[in-house]
Amino acid sequence: MKERLFLAAAVAALLLFSCKKDDVVIIPQPVMEYTDLHDSVVQAGKPLSTFDFDGDGFSDLRFNVTLIGDPLLGQDKSQFRVSSGIHSKLPVNSAEHVPVMNRGDIIPLANFSGYQWWLVSSVVMVERVENTGGQIWWQGNWQGAIKKYLPFQMIKNGQRHNGWVELTVDEQGEKIILHRLAMSKEPEKEIKAG
Repeated sequence: MKERLFLAAAVAALLLFSCKKDDVVIIPQPVMEYTDLHDSVVQAGKPLSTFDFDGDGFSDLRFNVTLIGDPLLGQDKSQFRVSSGIHSKLPVNSAEHVPVMNRGDIIPLANFSGYQWWLVSSVVMVERVENTGGQIWWQGNWQGAIKKYLPFQMIKNGQRHNGWVELTVDEQGEKIILHRLAMSKEPEKEIKAG
């Protein structure tokens, strides 16, 4: 019995003294610029929601709804899209989706988890489909997202600035709600969503 207690105490002491405060590396969040988007609405029939981060007069990030009628399938679609510009990138995978990120997820500088950063891209985040029989359904990887984060990169002077847009997909209201946007003021830094 004494041997077991001694062995347990020795193991506990070894574990306690093998971990030092110096071993923990905390990477600080870079200086961020936050923008309140005042719950702007992206909806069919409303103007585009556009963002020009570098002030050059060209859209760097834009949200819109594209209406498509498909007579062969007997469907009408409302496609909720996000698009990047000539100085901005979206991470897009082979299925042409952009990732849905949670608060605290790392937004890396390099390609990640099957996603590649692309300039001048346009991606369907989610779409509402209605067939000739009146059936309605939603599809896309952003379906049902509530206060989730869309990552993006802005290219300034040849350097990457990571950012995110916090948004909600409101299927009942047939809209996307844009809550907040943030972008790193420091180039070439990974950031956390939220």
